[in-house]
This record gives sequence, C-alpha cells and structure tokens, in this order.
Amino acid sequence: MISLDQVYLLEQKVESAVEKIQQLQAENDALRNKCTELTNALSAKSEQLSNFESDQSQIETGIKKALDRLNSIENSVLKTASQNTQAAQAAKPAVQAAVEAKAAAPVQSAPSPVEAAATEPSPAPQAEAQKPEAPLQSAPSFDTMDTVPETTESNVEESFEGEEDIDAPEDDNHDGLGFDIF
Repeated sequence: MISLDQVYLLEQKVESAVEKIQQLQAENDALRNKCTELTNALSAKSEQLSNFESDQSQIETGIKKALDRLNSIENSVLKTASQNTQAAQAAKPAVQAAVEAKAAAPVQSAPSPVEAAATEPSPAPQAEAQKPEAPLQSAPSFDTMDTVPETTESNVEESFEGEEDIDAPEDDNHDGLGFDIF
C-alpha cells in the first residue's frame, strides 16, 4: 500500500512541477514578446534600408548629373580659353605691326600755345582732353605667360574724377588689420 509519506512526497513533486510549468510559461511569454519586438524592429530596419537604398540611388544620379554639368562647363571654358589663345596669337602680329608703324611715323612738333589758340575756335572742356593712346594688347590668357598691362597713375586719377561725391561708409574696423571682428 501507499503510505502517507509517499502521498506527501508526491504532492510536493506535483507542486514543484506546477511551479516549474508556470515559470516556463512566463519565460515562454517573455521570449515570444521579445521575438515579436525583434521582428517589428527587423521590418522597420528593412524599410529604412530600402529607403536608404532608394535615396542613395537618387543621390548618385544627382551627383552624376552635377559632374556631367561640371564637365560640360569645363569643356566650354577650355574651348573658350583655347579660342582666346588662338585669337591672341593671331592678333599679335597685327598689334606688333601697328605699334611698329606708329613708332616709325614721323614725330610732329607740338604747336606753340599761341598757334594752338589761334587755330582752335574755343577751348576744349577738361573732360574731353586728349589722352595718349596706349598700344593695343591682347587679353591675358591662362595658358600663356602674358601679363596684364600696368595702369598709370594718370589713367587711375582720370577714372576717379567724381571721387568727392561718393560717401565712404563709416570705418568699423577696430582691430587695424582690415578684417571685421564678429
């Protein structure tokens, strides 16, 4: 027969098995929740990845278009520069011939002030005073070692005749270095 001790032992084992089953069910529920969360996170990350891939393809397309535009601009600039260089080289003999012709022309003596006053009907305004002609020079090119002609002080002074009329802004430069301090 079954003794009372065996019944108590069986009851304890059943209770421990029930507790263990409840513990495993709670753990199972927690793992299922975790699995659901990870599945949702995976789907969200997959969606982000597809968005990034589509954005990346759009960015690549935009960069390629910008590079193509830059290439076309560079090609047109290089073409224009080579045309300017060719035009400058073609114009050099003509400019040199004009300079040599002017240098070879006989020098005329300037009339005396009395003779000039007698031949001119009225004095010319100061703004219409004759300026000495500068020899023609071609525009500088980036491909050659041509230099830009120097401007003389008289040309600079004549270009700023109305300088008094211009209001200069108040000097905000407090550091004396020519830079504004923010």
